[in-house]
Amino acid sequence: MIVALHALIGAALGRFTRTRTQAALLGGVSHIAADMLPHRDLDIPQEAALLAGTLTFIAAARGTGSREFAGALGAAAPDIENLIGRIRGLPDDKLLLPSHRSYHGPKTDGFHGQLALALIGLALLLLPDNLGDGGAHPPA
Repeated sequence: MIVALHALIGAALGRFTRTRTQAALLGGVSHIAADMLPHRDLDIPQEAALLAGTLTFIAAARGTGSREFAGALGAAAPDIENLIGRIRGLPDDKLLLPSHRSYHGPKTDGFHGQLALALIGLALLLLPDNLGDGGAHPPA
């Protein structure tokens, strides 16, 4: 799975947590689940550029101290293992994370499924915080 998409999923899920710690942990768990879906990976330079852009967008939209940003970091962090493994030339069966080793989803040629997930993640990330209260706020 493209690491930037992991970050988007983690950010979207972070909105439904109470703390940044919960968001980061949920992001990490979401990484394993997302890796099991059919997907296509990119080369390291492409992955790095997309991740940098995605984290910059999340930081601008929600702030670096937000649950969303913590969820994004938690979801992207497991791919550090992939990066180290690729640099060292390790086969997948030598990696530690189960979704990087033996439970990894099938590879595809297209990006359709990942694009759909990215759009859902963006929509959840950009929903207003006060969606359920009709926009009414008590006086300050």
